[in-house]
Amino acid sequence: MAQIVSRKAPPIVRRLALCAAVLGALMLGLPLLMVPQAGPATAAAERSPLQIPADQLSPSPDPQQLLPPSPSPTSTPSPTPSAAPPKAQVSLVRSACDSVRLAAQTDQGAMLAYRITDEAGHEAASGRFTGAADIIVPLSTGHAYTASVSQAPEGAALATSAAADLTAPCPVAVTADAPLFSDPCGTDRDAVLVPRIIGVDYRVGETLLAAGSNSALGTVTVVASARPGYSMGGPTQWTHQFSSAPCPDSQQQPLPPTAAAPAPPPVPPSAEPQPPAAPSPAVTADHPGGGEWQASTGTPAEHSSQTAASTWAPGPLAWGVMIALAVAGGILFWSKTRH
Repeated sequence: MAQIVSRKAPPIVRRLALCAAVLGALMLGLPLLMVPQAGPATAAAERSPLQIPADQLSPSPDPQQLLPPSPSPTSTPSPTPSAAPPKAQVSLVRSACDSVRLAAQTDQGAMLAYRITDEAGHEAASGRFTGAADIIVPLSTGHAYTASVSQAPEGAALATSAAADLTAPCPVAVTADAPLFSDPCGTDRDAVLVPRIIGVDYRVGETLLAAGSNSALGTVTVVASARPGYSMGGPTQWTHQFSSAPCPDSQQQPLPPTAAAPAPPPVPPSAEPQPPAAPSPAVTADHPGGGEWQASTGTPAEHSSQTAASTWAPGPLAWGVMIALAVAGGILFWSKTRH
């Protein structure tokens, strides 16, 4: 009979067999460990399948929303009524030699634009205003200008003015002097005195007054206006009310007598002129020919000697002799002393 002989496995084989046994045990025990953890949750889900938190519930769709939208009938939108454009007025008048006056007005408070063009359509000035405008615009002479008002600078014109002609010569500036009113007693001599001013006419109503005196009565208003080619500045209207009181009667109211003027005081008689005093004898004796004399304070003998000495004075001949002697002595002295 054959005998079975057993041999002991090598160590490495035994180790591999041990590892395989341990791994198989773990694979068998792992499902058992996982089933108890999932079991309570699964049981709870089976017991109350409808108990879901409210915040996790999604709202159920509305049946009306599931239906396809029904086509709405097409409706044409009604047009919005547009606001009516504002009404405007504009005028352009020559105010000076090289300027015009623009006056514009609108019935609304909207901002409008004005535009001034010449006869060829070229723009000379433009701007904007609100409500009303009254401005002086300087322009070049030699053209005729027209103003227009619109809602926009390039929009349709709401109003257009008449042409302002700046081609005519510049008007001459004049000033009207005030007339004078002569208003004495009564009404026969009441008059308006009109000055003579070149380029100015004076009128009372429609009546043209002549230069000088013009009869008037009651309340009179004189208006001055410039003739063509002239422009006037300053006051142009004067009003006066003439008095209708009658003059007083000179016979019924005589003048009071004038008081006599007092007599002038008597003029005292003027003193008579006294005759001149007679010259003293000494003056007459010493100066027979007269003339001024100043008395000396000396003795009579000294006075007579001074008088005698003063009576002789050298004449022209004596002066000539003395000058000749002096010249001859000078020449002799020079001739003796030059050697």
